[in-house]
Amino acid sequence: MLRISTVLVILILVGCTSSQVDREPLGYEGRDSPEDSVEELFSELQSNPEVTIKTEGGWRVADVPSERALYSFTPESHPAHPSFVKREVVEKNGSINIRTSVKCGAEKSACDQLVRDFIELNNKVRGKVEAGGG
Repeated sequence: MLRISTVLVILILVGCTSSQVDREPLGYEGRDSPEDSVEELFSELQSNPEVTIKTEGGWRVADVPSERALYSFTPESHPAHPSFVKREVVEKNGSINIRTSVKCGAEKSACDQLVRDFIELNNKVRGKVEAGGG
């Protein structure tokens, strides 16, 4: 009986490890959002009177105060189009953080680059805030 329990524990651990290995280090699994869901979200945000939408460098950026969030929608010319990145301000353990989530409808390499670009942007913002310049 002990041997069966040991084997089960090993299988469970291997299963957990392999699922961790399968996940991408950037925190998502590539193409997971069809174009219409990206556009549907944009339409929903656009119809919400609370939301302010601006266009910056071809990006449509929606500011949603109730969520403390910005949604950035890729321009049609962007390699990761159709996609959006949601960045929201959250407080965790007494510190302010930016939680980033991505819905990407492009090829995985373009989605990976989109995520890297926003990680870099978040790090720059964090650096400015920590330096007192934010």
